[in-house]
Amino acid sequence: MKLSKLSINRGVTFGMIYLIAVGFGIFGLIQLRLDLYPDIQFPLIGIVTQYEGVGPEDIETLVTRPIEETVVSVEGVKRVTSQSLSGSSIIFVEFNWGTDMDVSEQNVRKQIDLIRDFFPDQVSQPLTFAFNPSMQPIVFMSVTSDQLGESELRKLLLEQAEPRLERLPGVASITTVGGLEREIQVSLNPYELAANGMTIDQIQSALAFSNLEVPGGMLEEGAKEFAVKTNATFTSIDQIRNTVVGYTKTGVPIYLKNVGTVTDGFKEITQVIRTNQQNALMMMAYKQTDANTVQATDAVLNALPAMEKRLGNGIHFNILFDQSTFINQSISNLSSTAIQAFLLSGLVLLFFLRHIRSALIVSVSIPISIVVTFFIMSRMGITLNIISMAGLALSIGMLVDNSIVVLENIFRRQQEGERIRAASENGATEVGMAITASTLTTLAVFVPILFVPGIAGQLFKDMALTIVVSLVTSLAVALTLIPLMASRLLSRKQQEHKWKFATRLDASIGKFLTRMENLYEKILLFSLRRPKTIILTVLAIFVFSMAMGSRLGGEFIPEADNGMIQMELETEIGTSLPRTNEIFALAEKIVAEEVPEAETEYVSFGTASGFGVIFGSNASHKGSMMIRLKDKALRDRTQFEIQDVFRERFSEIPGIKMNFQQGGPSMGAEGAIAVKIFGHDIDEAKFLAHQVEDIMKQIPGLVDIKLSFSLPQPEYQIHIDRNRAAVLGLNVSSVARTVSTAIKGNIATRFREGGDEYNVTVRYARPYRTSEVDLSKIYIATPTGAQIPLSNVASIEPADGPVKIDREDQSRLVTVGANNSGRDLRSITTELNARLETLPLPPDFRIEMGGTAKDLQESFMYLGLAILTAIILVYMVMAAQFESFLDPFIILFTVPLALIGVVWALLLTGTNMGITVMIGAMLLVGVVVNNAIVLIDFVNQIIGREDISLHDAIVKGGRLRLRPILMTALTTILSLFPLSLGWGSGAEIWAPMARAVIGGLTVSTFLTLVIIPTIYLVMTRKRFGKKRERLQVQMVALSLEQSKK
Repeated sequence: MKLSKLSINRGVTFGMIYLIAVGFGIFGLIQLRLDLYPDIQFPLIGIVTQYEGVGPEDIETLVTRPIEETVVSVEGVKRVTSQSLSGSSIIFVEFNWGTDMDVSEQNVRKQIDLIRDFFPDQVSQPLTFAFNPSMQPIVFMSVTSDQLGESELRKLLLEQAEPRLERLPGVASITTVGGLEREIQVSLNPYELAANGMTIDQIQSALAFSNLEVPGGMLEEGAKEFAVKTNATFTSIDQIRNTVVGYTKTGVPIYLKNVGTVTDGFKEITQVIRTNQQNALMMMAYKQTDANTVQATDAVLNALPAMEKRLGNGIHFNILFDQSTFINQSISNLSSTAIQAFLLSGLVLLFFLRHIRSALIVSVSIPISIVVTFFIMSRMGITLNIISMAGLALSIGMLVDNSIVVLENIFRRQQEGERIRAASENGATEVGMAITASTLTTLAVFVPILFVPGIAGQLFKDMALTIVVSLVTSLAVALTLIPLMASRLLSRKQQEHKWKFATRLDASIGKFLTRMENLYEKILLFSLRRPKTIILTVLAIFVFSMAMGSRLGGEFIPEADNGMIQMELETEIGTSLPRTNEIFALAEKIVAEEVPEAETEYVSFGTASGFGVIFGSNASHKGSMMIRLKDKALRDRTQFEIQDVFRERFSEIPGIKMNFQQGGPSMGAEGAIAVKIFGHDIDEAKFLAHQVEDIMKQIPGLVDIKLSFSLPQPEYQIHIDRNRAAVLGLNVSSVARTVSTAIKGNIATRFREGGDEYNVTVRYARPYRTSEVDLSKIYIATPTGAQIPLSNVASIEPADGPVKIDREDQSRLVTVGANNSGRDLRSITTELNARLETLPLPPDFRIEMGGTAKDLQESFMYLGLAILTAIILVYMVMAAQFESFLDPFIILFTVPLALIGVVWALLLTGTNMGITVMIGAMLLVGVVVNNAIVLIDFVNQIIGREDISLHDAIVKGGRLRLRPILMTALTTILSLFPLSLGWGSGAEIWAPMARAVIGGLTVSTFLTLVIIPTIYLVMTRKRFGKKRERLQVQMVALSLEQSKK
């Protein structure tokens, strides 16, 4: 290639170009953001609406269904799912991948605004948000104090800790949860109210109208203007107690303290948080969207020691989870893997080339390619995460492939007698087209990944782009820098070693390589003499291997042991918070007994608020537990083994159910398997769900089986007699409002003190709201001023109500979810589907599979199509290079040869088939053909320039290309070996891919050296024969012309 000649002639120029490129690369590396996963924009929008005091069925009717019916018309909507809970509605709108979520979020808000006026008055403004990875906290910590109570601690954190931490670079917000929140409680005596002819609504109005600050405009007095303001706000608790709320018939004022008590207290505890069996508060730090996760996390962690000293009072921040730890461990592990791969590649080069300078020349292509890749990554907005870093680690061995082919050819031509400058130019030019084509074939396989929909395509896009950029850079290095350095650094003659040991070692390696070439030549000659036998034998091996491959298990993405166990715990429906507290204490005791590896243990249970409705518990009988384990290297058990211990021990606690939360990027929380049952009759659906549950219990490997519905929530239903109420001048709304205020309470006004505001909540005193009898005695005020008990206008009936109502695509459904343990997901799913087919379904009922099992099925389908597309693209690239349809077809036989190695590598290592293995298989499509391209191209060159038989050309080409083929294969194989071991944090994800590539490339390399030449001989005999006839005719004609002359 002219480019190689130009680089040799303009050495200083190209040297400066590469120095500039390296400088830009280092600059790009400094700018790269560190993150755990790529910037994935999930096509998911959440809608949360609060309607306190309302049951799930009314939430479904009044809130959930109207929102579902309007958002489903938004363009690009794929699926709408919802949960109607007591007091809240949660709706998830899933769009097609690739949808512009900013526009979609605006469209969803517009649709909701159209129906906002049709909601009941007490319904909150729906909160709409698009899911973003930055919504996950980067630091999750508990806070305890030896000296402060929970109220003082909460106040201190809100006023001092939060503002300071939020000012740190990269930190978006800090959220504090738990503790005691101050509240002014007005507890009324219903009998005193009735005796004085007063209602609870009058109390609320009196408090609101007695606590005012009203602007009165501007007053001009002479040349000055004065603002007029009526300030009648409460300044003390005694003022609230002495508020006049009414008058007796004789005109005597009735003070609030006459009909109830006013307490400066705290909101009723609905959620409990503990760390290491000690009451605590929880703080979560969130990063800015474009911030560096590691830098933002480190900023928070580094600020905490000084914060503890500043706050004093024995305050201690206990880190439960921080993203930087796992990111740093994973990146460090992949970096060390890359360094090991670099060293192993260097040893391979040194072994085959037996020349230190040659090995160094080739090795320099690795750091240059990677550093330049860093610059391109920073310009493309790619973060340095475990996906992109894995791409770099995978490409280490491939980065030297082109350089090896170029330098080996230069080295060979030099040994044949060419001057080093001419050898460098001619050697690079001779193989330039071949390595360009082989690089293009490797790049071609990654093009389909960019178009794979779903989570798999989003995840591995960064890997594909990283490998593409690094390989393109390595091609440029091979065609320019390698011949340039070879022409300057390689001596004309091989210098003698200074040490006798080195000389003997060099001679021994040379003899070994020569014997290896002789052995290969014998094997190749044997194969060429018996082509049918060899081809049929390999075909039989392929068929047998594919049959064995059907036994492979399947999984989505291998779970990584990140040292963090998260689980959801649930007791019986209706369990009070104190009783739930006792049950969770038993679970904490088991953790203390069974897990000495635990560094920190955290529990939270009860009713959360705000986003906690989505990400936390939403009832007094539910909660979660998080356990941070010691570093992986400091414990003998994996977190999955510890989870199995919990499954066994927690079963000893009566009435408790548990479910482990899976890590990794995901859009939902359905678990590994979710069997969805759709039908118009919800009771019939529940009956079917119990049958499905029984089936799942019989399948080995299924654990944490859970129904989406629970036992009914005990409740008291108030049925208002509308006619009786109308006679008394009452309406349903006023009766319901009075009952809600008496039991749940209502915020009448706010009390200001020290720049803060506190709720003044009015309701019945606790002794008057503890039973059905108390409920029936709630006094309702008529328009005439009469006080009548609730029982006069309504009946109260005990009943069982749903805890939540699940819907999908505007239909009710129930779900049976489960996780897998000790068995692969695909075999479990296959067995479960087979058993579900035997389950008789009533008319209009259907069953669908969801969860990770569905993601696995879809990803396998899309990646399978991507692999097929990659094969077609690779064929097109090779056809363009060879200007032939036959040669690329022959070369593609390397792909099934690679599949043989993939299957046996997975079987022998006990590795399941997953999407990382599929990505590895796709990578192999572009890699395994490279050896065959170099071999066939070289054979064609021999045939074109020498008068030699096809048989001899194949033998000669195979012998001469043996070393570069083995070098390129071994550098890739050995560079992936550290990754295949699965050691270190996050390595479990990439080990299956590395094993698949190692197995496929190993088998393909050895079989390619034998099978491809054999197939080439069989399929090109006729073409070669015709070519020989044309050459003979031309030679005869040429000899006749010469004789005439």
